[in-house]
Amino acid sequence: MPQGSAPTARVVRVLEALRGRAGEGRRYAELAGDAGVSQATCHAILTTLAGAGYVVRDPASKSYRLGPAVVGLGEAAARSFPEIGAARAELERLAARTGLHWSVGKVIGDTITIVAVAADAPGNEPIRPGTRLPFAPPFGAIHVAWSPASTVARWIARAPGNTFDEPELRAVLRDHRRSRFAVAPYTPASVQLRELLGELATDAVSDDVRERTFGLLAAIDRLDYTSHELGNGRALAVNSITAPVFDQNGAVSFAVALHVASPEVQTERVRTLARELVQSVDRVTDSIGGRVPTEGGSR
Repeated sequence: MPQGSAPTARVVRVLEALRGRAGEGRRYAELAGDAGVSQATCHAILTTLAGAGYVVRDPASKSYRLGPAVVGLGEAAARSFPEIGAARAELERLAARTGLHWSVGKVIGDTITIVAVAADAPGNEPIRPGTRLPFAPPFGAIHVAWSPASTVARWIARAPGNTFDEPELRAVLRDHRRSRFAVAPYTPASVQLRELLGELATDAVSDDVRERTFGLLAAIDRLDYTSHELGNGRALAVNSITAPVFDQNGAVSFAVALHVASPEVQTERVRTLARELVQSVDRVTDSIGGRVPTEGGSR
């Protein structure tokens, strides 16, 4: 796996530190600590970013904030995913009905990238935009369930070690095709570690580190619940409920997640939320000219 650029990574960490406290001005010493870079390096990065308009400096408080050039980048990024922009109004209505935050994940290369989140107060997102998870079991079943057999086989082959059996994985995919939603289990460890380990798994500088990190991810996350588990009338620990939006060819364009993050949810409530979500993503599919594929096998 090719190595990334360490200087670029430091710039990204500084920008992320600013984004994490977007409503507040931050002094460069604080930002340096949050970003894990030296104060001299942080000051040099901020000076360069300020010159290009990506940050602005308040001369009175000597604090830094994100600048107007970032707004332009955000608008350009939104134009890169017009189908997701078209979904926002429907997803905000879904959030109002359910009282839950949503996020949008899209498969880009060999990762699942969070490309949009509920429009809420900064810092209160259920998951950070830009977070990446490996497109490998136990993640991504809802993205791959309607894919060609060759794509399904590649996804299965990415499973870390001997964590999951192929028949088990294929059974989950069949279940998702029937129900058209996925319910991910909740564990405190997975909620705390998923984002950190997901970033490490996708950015690891060696295949060995990448493989071991995938193993850690698999150890703290199990496969999605099956329909049988959702029908037994008991409470379940639920992290999220996810359903796909389809393009004009009947392929998954992106997936919308409702973030439940609760150690105990009655299965009737889970099924109700899943119905709400599927109805919403079907309306989004219609609005972008997509079509819901017939059940059957993978395309």
